[in-house]
Amino acid sequence: MVLLTRLTVLPVSGAEVERHAGADGTVAISIAGEIVEGDAEALRLEIQRAQLANYPISEIQLNSIGGSLYEGTSLARVVRAASLNTRVAERNICASACFLVFAAGSTKSVQNGARVGVHAATTASGDNTQISIKATEAMGRIAKLLGVPSGIVERMVSTPASQMFWLNGANFVSMGAVITDGK
Repeated sequence: MVLLTRLTVLPVSGAEVERHAGADGTVAISIAGEIVEGDAEALRLEIQRAQLANYPISEIQLNSIGGSLYEGTSLARVVRAASLNTRVAERNICASACFLVFAAGSTKSVQNGARVGVHAATTASGDNTQISIKATEAMGRIAKLLGVPSGIVERMVSTPASQMFWLNGANFVSMGAVITDGK
């Protein structure tokens, strides 16, 4: 395991986006907390800072229960465009909009004891409306574009927003994710 030291924190109103230096000269960027507007820009800035300092980025570490579907999609675009790896560490959660960020990773890894979950979209007030139905459909299309297998996409669009479908080992294998020990 690489020891990580916090280098910078970019305060945002939602998720905390932090850059961590590894002992091997690489940098990991973590996204923790609720995903809200501005988080994709915070990630872009951390990527730029790492690149300007000539630090290779080893991975994006995720720990979020989700949040804004729009911003989660924007984060996924940033991760995909930069060809970054994604990881959910032991005892961390990546659910809802965070799942799209995870799925965008070039290499996806999940440590034993991590939880990754999907469900349908809902409005900010928690209502199931025509808008949330359209958002769920869009989320399913985006997941397919990210290479998420149809079985997981079906679970995503059919699981009510008030519930969560937690992915299991077979689901991770089907999407090409690596399952590792929590060490």
